[in-house]
Amino acid sequence: MSMVYTLELLSYKGMTIRGTVHQSLIWLKEWYKQQGDSGYLELALLQISALCRMGLAQEEDMALYNELCALAETDMEKLLGNCAGIAKQVKVSRPAIRSLIGKWMPNKKNSMTKSDVVEDIINKLENQIEGQYYYNYEKSWLRKRQSEEGKRNLYKLVINQEESFLLDLKQFRIYTFEVKHG
Repeated sequence: MSMVYTLELLSYKGMTIRGTVHQSLIWLKEWYKQQGDSGYLELALLQISALCRMGLAQEEDMALYNELCALAETDMEKLLGNCAGIAKQVKVSRPAIRSLIGKWMPNKKNSMTKSDVVEDIINKLENQIEGQYYYNYEKSWLRKRQSEEGKRNLYKLVINQEESFLLDLKQFRIYTFEVKHG
């Protein structure tokens, strides 16, 4: 209830959630550096996780997120993986999985088509092939106009006995799958 009230107040005052959390992360980082209290880092990681879950994390803030993760001796990949329990649940179907993957075209570095990626994910999920799998699409045609990280779509599929989820490491989104395990 108090979270809803806080979000309503931010909206009423014309303040964005992302902007407010961004400033909060800066202060939490400074307080940690001044006082050495790891509680500030824990709170910062919770805020980053919340932004990711709400789909409000921004690529331009990635340096700040990475800096806070490094101070807490973790990284964004682990942080997103820890949030998987409250991610959006998706049925294992071609249209559903296809909708999770951004624009995708084969190139010299990766000859898989979007359909190949979707089929590979479905195969691994349906056959419960445990492991961690990366799917990377680099938009080579963008040349120097964007950073190297901005050109890549990177997905990580995780399958284990207890859960299966896909991390969209560029858009900071997490999807779990309805898969029958054991």
